[in-house]
Amino acid sequence: MENNKKAVDKTTRVIKWTARILGSISGALWVFALTLSTIMESGLGVEPTPEAKLEGTVLGFLMVIVVIGIIIAWFKEGVGGIITTLGAIALSIFAYISAGHNKIFAMLTSGIPFLIAGILFLISLWRLRK
Repeated sequence: MENNKKAVDKTTRVIKWTARILGSISGALWVFALTLSTIMESGLGVEPTPEAKLEGTVLGFLMVIVVIGIIIAWFKEGVGGIITTLGAIALSIFAYISAGHNKIFAMLTSGIPFLIAGILFLISLWRLRK
């Protein structure tokens, strides 16, 4: 019985750390890309169209929600996992709507890594309470 408990604990830790690493790396890359994009556009003096401004604002808002969810999930898997999962679903829908020809690729690179991380956080919480 003790051996089985250790196996469950180890599996739960692996799930939790996989979610943390995947979410943190994805979040860091997106924050870096959005920050660099903003700096480059302002440095070049490029004035975006109103549609591009709206798209950038929505994308930035969704990324803030997802990154906050990841940070919260480091300490509280349930709340952070729910925020991350819901934010990732919204981000995937937004990517699908705003993408040109590569809708599935846009979803895969923007929302899906966060969706996987959010679900893994919820699974680790479920396993801890089991």
